[in-house]
Amino acid sequence: MFLLPKGSPLFENLAVSKLKLPDVLSKLSNGAFTGYASFVFQSSTGLLVFEAGKLVSALVEGQNGKRDSGFEALSALAGLMVTTGSGALNVYKLSKDLTMCIHALLEGKILYKAQELKLIDIKTLLEKVKEDQMNGCLRIYTDEHSAMIFYKDGNPLGFFHDGSSDIETSSTESQKIAGLPGAKIDLFSTQSADELMGTNLLEVTNIQKIWDTCVVLHKSEIDKNNLERHERDSKVMSQKLAELEEQVKSIVTEYVGKLGRGVVDKELSDNGGNACLLDAAGAEKFMKGVERAAKLLASATNIKLMMDKLSSAISATKAEI
Repeated sequence: MFLLPKGSPLFENLAVSKLKLPDVLSKLSNGAFTGYASFVFQSSTGLLVFEAGKLVSALVEGQNGKRDSGFEALSALAGLMVTTGSGALNVYKLSKDLTMCIHALLEGKILYKAQELKLIDIKTLLEKVKEDQMNGCLRIYTDEHSAMIFYKDGNPLGFFHDGSSDIETSSTESQKIAGLPGAKIDLFSTQSADELMGTNLLEVTNIQKIWDTCVVLHKSEIDKNNLERHERDSKVMSQKLAELEEQVKSIVTEYVGKLGRGVVDKELSDNGGNACLLDAAGAEKFMKGVERAAKLLASATNIKLMMDKLSSAISATKAEI
């Protein structure tokens, strides 16, 4: 997933589940914030870039490499915040120059993605960047660390690494990360600052409507799942009750003869149907009714054995459910 180096922290590790996207955007916009906000989920990352309170860029990227930007990114981010029970928000302040470099990066094109550094002829790659007079960014990273080198017209413009709030001139941190096991690189071509769109996404997007739509859709999905689960549970319950009813009839018939099924049918009808078998009070009334009817049809010994079996069968079904 796409993770930027950490700038000067404004907030870190805020629980996304407790936040609402319109509130987050309003706070950063009203505070004339310059920098970026990073939303880190289990399988996706969202990035929002602000310049003096204007939301100039938005990106959401999943583990599968799918990237959404602009309006689609804001919609995807709102959906993730509403539906995901975990995730963290980190907000880092940056200088205007560095912020515009990040903006250019998110609007750029991927030339190389997740290439293992040890398998790349980095010298040849950088020579090509210079020969092509490329505007771009080389990202060097591991799972824990990240650094970036920005290029303008093929020449290094500066560096961005963890703890930076402005473009740095030292390459020390980048070299350290490049030497770590498993280090990888991404290479992006970017537009110049003059070519970047200066649109404030907050002025052309109804964030509250996007959020409300996601909330309604999520609630609808939850209600649908709950209804389906209830229907499945009801079907299972009906099947279990039908099986228990048949078992009860077999037990009573075993001890009082062929009239046993009629006895059970009458007592079930008098007590509201076979659902009474799983209700403590209902089952007690049913059992007393069966016992009372059985006294005319069976011996006391058989009645006791029958009642014990009935009690065991009902208890076993309750335990299963």
